Amino acid sequence: MRTSNTRKDAGRGMLFNSVEFLIFFPITVIIFFLLPHRFRRYFLLAASCYFYMSLIPKYILILLFTTCVDYFGALGCEKARESGSKRLSRGIFITAVSLNVALLVVFKYLGMFEDTVNFFGRLFDMRTLVLPEMVLPIGISFHTFQSMGYLIDVYMGREKAERSFIDFSLFLMFFPQLVAGPIERSSNLFSQLKAESYIKYDNLSYGGRMMLWGMFKKVVVADNLALFADAVFSDPRAYSGGGLIIGILCFTVQIYCDFSGYSDIAIGAARIMDIRLMQNFDTPYFSRSVPEFWRRWHISLSTWFRDYVYIPLGGNRVSKPRWCLNQLVTFGISGIWHGASFTFVVWGLLNGVYIVLSRLTKDIRDRVKSLLRIDRIGWLNAGLQIAVTFCLISVTWVFFRAESFSDCFYVLGNLFAGTKCEFTHIEIFRAYIAIGAPVILFGTELLTKLPAVTGWYTGGTRAAQVVRLVSYALLLFIIVVFGAYDNKSFIYFQF
Repeated sequence: MRTSNTRKDAGRGMLFNSVEFLIFFPITVIIFFLLPHRFRRYFLLAASCYFYMSLIPKYILILLFTTCVDYFGALGCEKARESGSKRLSRGIFITAVSLNVALLVVFKYLGMFEDTVNFFGRLFDMRTLVLPEMVLPIGISFHTFQSMGYLIDVYMGREKAERSFIDFSLFLMFFPQLVAGPIERSSNLFSQLKAESYIKYDNLSYGGRMMLWGMFKKVVVADNLALFADAVFSDPRAYSGGGLIIGILCFTVQIYCDFSGYSDIAIGAARIMDIRLMQNFDTPYFSRSVPEFWRRWHISLSTWFRDYVYIPLGGNRVSKPRWCLNQLVTFGISGIWHGASFTFVVWGLLNGVYIVLSRLTKDIRDRVKSLLRIDRIGWLNAGLQIAVTFCLISVTWVFFRAESFSDCFYVLGNLFAGTKCEFTHIEIFRAYIAIGAPVILFGTELLTKLPAVTGWYTGGTRAAQVVRLVSYALLLFIIVVFGAYDNKSFIYFQF
């Protein structure tokens, strides 16, 4: 996958699915709880810095720059506002935000700017622009947005500026969610980082279960499906018809399991240390509409754009044309956030168009369902809605994954043409896993939606305890035996 036509991500570093992390994490937890409370934040900050420096050490300087800009910027905004100088507060705020945006432009979007200028330069026979090649720091968009969210909250008077530089640094650098979220709010994380943490059985149980489930999603489901998705999207013209459909379906499930797997591991690791991170995914592929999908997919980013972009634009308290524009602007910016390529912009805008059409066509769709009496059969109505939503979202992922617009158009234009569907280079063993693992995944997610099942499974009965232990052991066995262990990086590390 690409971040732009010329830029590459910063490498793998200490991945959650690496041996290095399996050593680093338990040692960190043990030392953390052995230390007196007053020393824990210093140690956790040092451990988080070490975690990030395992990627590319020098890029800790970029993280430090963001930390200093927004720490002192927030203090300055608050002090100026309290002294009655709104103009000075606004000036400090704009300067700090501009520096954050400039950082993203330099390291993430410079290649996109270069490619755009050179495209038009070729049209008008102008000199080619050559800019220095930059390596994209892993997770730069995540920690920049988390920091900017805090800055905005302080400027708007919703939060008090943090006085402790150590606490603010830890808020940005807390290693479980540092490079790929969830994008936390200061109102949730600051108080937990300052409070004394305790070893609790419930935390160990829940955290271990989340880390195990996240690892299953990543190494068993996502990385095995990646074999098929990568084969198709690296050379789409070698496939047609069923081969392209398989590639799209595999990537649709892969990206969900890859990213939600990371979030699950992050949430679980934090919970073991008695810190609760926000939920980032809520079985999004069971959504019955595209708006519902975006309420359940990458929740921390969706709510960030809602609170800091969509609502300031007017939200839904405006005329219908303006509301449509607000949606398209918000999703267009979301597309840019995801990657420095115009294919990402189209991906974002296409989701925005879906949401606009979902509202504009609601009355017509309701009348059609009523005429066909589909709405009278609950399971059929729900099933059709889920299937349609899944297909619509799958189409958008083509623009997210494909290397170019020409690849996008080829894939979408040849879904039902030809029969080139050969994956001879992939072991048949991996093909069976790629089929069976998603069945286990979605079957389990479906069961979690049944209160009676989850209530019994998490209960304290002897039978429930035995079933839980057996399921954990079985899941661990599946991970060890059927996982793809090539230290494949998480997709969202590039953002």
